[in-house]
Amino acid sequence: MKLVRCFLSITVALVALLALTACSPIVAPGEAPAPAPMQNGAPSDLPAAVEYDLGEATVIQERFPADSRFRTMPVRLNGVIAAPAEGGPYPVVLILHGTHPGCPVNDQSVDVWPCAPELEQPNYRGFAYLVSQLAARGYVALSININAENTFGFGEPTAGERLRQLVDLHLGALAEASAGGGSAFGIDLAGRADLHRLVLFGHSRGGEAAVALARDLAVEAERGDLAYGPIDGLLLIAAGLVFVDPAGGAPAPMAIVLPACDGDVSQQDGQFFFETTRLTPEPSAWVTSAWLERANHNAFNSLLPADPFGTPDRADCESLLTGDEQRGFLVAYAADFLTTIFSRDPAQVRAAMVRMGMDVAAPAPVQLYGLDAQAAVLLASRHRLPLLTPASEAELTTSPASGPVTAQGVDLHFCPAGFYSAQSLPGSEPCRRNLVTVPGQPAHAVLSWQDAGAALRFPLPEGLNNLHLFDAVSVRAAVDPLSPLNPAGAAQSFSVQVTDRAGNTATVPTRANEPALRFPPGLVQEDVALGQFFTGRVPLLPVRVPLSAFEGVNLADIVEVALLFNQTTSGTLFLADVELVRAPVSPQETLSEPPSAELIAAAETGDVEAMRQLANLYRPTEALGVQYGNLAQVVYWYRQACAAGYANAQVDFYEFARTHADMGDDAYLDEAIACLEDAIRQGHRSAIINGAFRATFIEQDYQRGFFLYALFEETEPDFAEQRWSFADQLTQAEIEEAEQAAAAWRAANPIKDYEDFFAQVDSPFRQP
Repeated sequence: MKLVRCFLSITVALVALLALTACSPIVAPGEAPAPAPMQNGAPSDLPAAVEYDLGEATVIQERFPADSRFRTMPVRLNGVIAAPAEGGPYPVVLILHGTHPGCPVNDQSVDVWPCAPELEQPNYRGFAYLVSQLAARGYVALSININAENTFGFGEPTAGERLRQLVDLHLGALAEASAGGGSAFGIDLAGRADLHRLVLFGHSRGGEAAVALARDLAVEAERGDLAYGPIDGLLLIAAGLVFVDPAGGAPAPMAIVLPACDGDVSQQDGQFFFETTRLTPEPSAWVTSAWLERANHNAFNSLLPADPFGTPDRADCESLLTGDEQRGFLVAYAADFLTTIFSRDPAQVRAAMVRMGMDVAAPAPVQLYGLDAQAAVLLASRHRLPLLTPASEAELTTSPASGPVTAQGVDLHFCPAGFYSAQSLPGSEPCRRNLVTVPGQPAHAVLSWQDAGAALRFPLPEGLNNLHLFDAVSVRAAVDPLSPLNPAGAAQSFSVQVTDRAGNTATVPTRANEPALRFPPGLVQEDVALGQFFTGRVPLLPVRVPLSAFEGVNLADIVEVALLFNQTTSGTLFLADVELVRAPVSPQETLSEPPSAELIAAAETGDVEAMRQLANLYRPTEALGVQYGNLAQVVYWYRQACAAGYANAQVDFYEFARTHADMGDDAYLDEAIACLEDAIRQGHRSAIINGAFRATFIEQDYQRGFFLYALFEETEPDFAEQRWSFADQLTQAEIEEAEQAAAAWRAANPIKDYEDFFAQVDSPFRQP
């Protein structure tokens, strides 16, 4: 019922909202800057990834007694780092490599620790390309040597214990260098790094290590004592899973790259982090996974050889991507992921999400960055309404939206999460969990039909039936390659139907090339003990039908959403989720109606009031949990109007920039203050008020504050009286000087307001 109350309140708020609404490149800290000149799709002048060595140190292994030689473990603090050439402070990206052996192995196949530096494999160097590319986009990036975390050559490790100490040592040195305390990193880092804006990337086992570290820092953040972090985002690259419990959800937005032809973590274990977050009650952070076709495990790290195990019996993996293609994908994907985390511009965030395959208002993609790939998206709870999330047998009959689930001519079978066989879990034969690899081994339903009239129906209760709140119906599914109801090699299809209270229906069939419903690539083979099994991988992917496709119904009053299996005579699907979803960043940039062509034309021909209105329309804002706005448009038009000396726009620009700075981005504040000063000289009342407050309470320029408040002595004496609240900060001479200057100003100038300045402008537009 909590979910029902939440969406009831959103519905009421939407009704109120509808009633109310019937230059030079811009580079903000943490925002992807305008890239350097490009050659072959990459910046041609990249900051160098510099090898650094902070010397030797030790870490403590608490599980060993004080007299054990394993208690104090020697480590080397080295890695590669790159940073923008100037400016900052910038967000920090820390990259953790995988468990590929660091030191040579002995005859017991254990790597000996420590080994001579020239014998140690520098796995961290394999991400130097990524470090350099991220620095070109406005981040301080470093890939650190964590071979010590992964070795068994100095006693069996406690998962994460060594890593935390290594990270503390590296980031502690980075914090000192950024604070101007000298740098052993080989580059100038003074003022460059903001360690409280921190993202972790992890490859292979480094992925699960990144999740564990992020969770620890989230707990510590609640205690309010962090030297760095907490973690703002997690990017898992072909993540392994050995020691970390994937349950518990994501402590921050998380992106997961899954190479379809992974010859090491062959079952794409990174998907476990997606699936467990999905079952976390009301997750507050989104998770997305990108399934990259023809990609392998090791090529993301430029130092590593081919995958150790390969992908036998996988025709779709016979021709792999080149290393450059695979790493180019990661660079583009990582840059967009960081934009979604750090950019303050909703337009940039949305564009990045679209490129990542996260546009839930559109059908699911078949390519990402020019390569064959698919993406699954799990939105934060406030952006979706689940109709079916089969976490238990009960959900096959009762929807999370508090309504019944009705199956017509459909057989539904519940499959619990995890790995099992029909022998270990009797009755689970339809799940085929040991015969078909579904990455993440999620809890899901198996849905079968043998009649073209079959349907799965979800009535919507009162209060949850306004589909204007959402952008699409999303169904996450996959074709069962071993079911005799699915013709081998043939795609499946179904329709989505909505019905309004008046009985009108609209039905939209799925696309012919829907990636989730294609017959998965792979071979059906026979095993003496198991019988038939499938060699390919069967990821659960989204089928999205935009609500704009449903015509002839009242989307504000929908009583039922249904899946109609009317496109094929039979079939079997693995079915994980049916939900209504809305984009966290709206495709519509402005909260109200988009600006008119007349307003845009007027601004382009020099109408300063039109410029101001455009800037105000595009201001970043949030309503009902959805972001709107276009920061580049805001700043561009404010700059134009401010340069023209239009005081109304100058005041608006300052108030916008001040609010933006309060959220952690002061990129525009200095120029907005200069605009404010011009508006003060023109006698703009709101400018004087803002200037008086700023001078007194921010800059502690009490004499200037006294002067500005005194300007209201004749027009608003109660307001002018505020100057005496801080007069004790001034000498009598300073007070007299300020009083005389204010009196002289009042004698020569009137105080004006927005309407006065508007009256001086030749504009057909008017906005109070």
